[in-house]
Amino acid sequence: MSQKRQIMKPSILIFLLISLLSCEENKSQFKIDDEYIAKFEENKKQRAQNRINYLQLTGLFKLNDSINTFGKDILNDFVLNIDALPKTIGTVSILKGGIVFIAFKDVIIKTYNDSIVNTIPIILNEYGSSIKLYHEQLNWQVITRSKQHYLRVWDTKNPTIEAFKGFELYKLNPKFIFEGQFTYYEKSKSEIVKSEIDGKRSTSFIGKVTFEYNGETHDIDVGESGFTMVSDQTSGDDTYGGGRYIYLDIPETDGLVKLDFNYLYNPPCAFSKFTTCLYPPRQNVMPFKILAGEKIK
Repeated sequence: MSQKRQIMKPSILIFLLISLLSCEENKSQFKIDDEYIAKFEENKKQRAQNRINYLQLTGLFKLNDSINTFGKDILNDFVLNIDALPKTIGTVSILKGGIVFIAFKDVIIKTYNDSIVNTIPIILNEYGSSIKLYHEQLNWQVITRSKQHYLRVWDTKNPTIEAFKGFELYKLNPKFIFEGQFTYYEKSKSEIVKSEIDGKRSTSFIGKVTFEYNGETHDIDVGESGFTMVSDQTSGDDTYGGGRYIYLDIPETDGLVKLDFNYLYNPPCAFSKFTTCLYPPRQNVMPFKILAGEKIK
C-alpha cells in the first residue's frame, strides 16, 4: 500500500503543476474595475450617438453619367418614399466638366451654414466625398467607391432611429484584453478586401499587432489611425457575419499596444443596408472564439 502511495505522488504533483500552469496561462494582467467600467460605458454612449448617423440613412444610389433626378415622385431616377418631400428635389448631373447639383423650381436647398443655393458645383475631397446639402429633414452628399459615384441620402426623421434597440454585448471579460506588440510596416501595404455595395475595394494597412492567446501567437493587420477589422469563430452565429471593428491606440513607433476585444463593435452594415462596409482580410480571421464585444442579437 505504501509503495502504491509513493508511485502516485509524482503523478499527482505533475497534475497539480499542469493545472497551475494552465491557470496562470489564462490569467489576465488586466482588471475589470469601476474605473474600467466607467470608461467603457462612456465609449458605449459615444458609439450610440455616432450610430444615429447610419440609422438616418435612407438611400444610396449609383449615379449615372448623365442627369440624375431624385424626390418622392416615381418618375424620378431615384425615388424617396417620404411623404413630406417635394415631387422632385433636384438633379445631380455628371458632366465632362464635373458634377453639378441644380435645385428644382421653388425647392429651397441650403448648405451647412444655411446659405441658400440653386446651382452649385459638387467638389469632391481627397476621400471622394462632397459637402452635404439640405432640404427640410433630408440631407445628402456625393460619395465615391471604387471610382464610382453614389448619392447618399439621410433622413433625420427616419423611423429606423426609434426602432433600433441596440445590440447585446458579451459580459466584460479580462481574458480578452491583451498587451500586444505593434510593428509598423516599412511601407503601407494595399490589399483588396471584400466590401458592401462595390464588392471589393482596396484598403491600406500600416502595421500589425502581435499577441498571444492560449499559448499561440496571432497577428492582426491594422489600418490607418488604428482602424482594425477582425473576424473569429463567433462570426455568423452570435456576432455579425461580416466581422467586427475596433480602434487601437497605436504608438508613434514600434512598441506595446493594448488590444481590448471588449471594445469590438458591429460595422454599420449590421444595421443599415445603405452603408459601404469593408470586411476583414483573411489574415485577420482569428481561429478561436472572441467572447467579447458586441453581438448581433
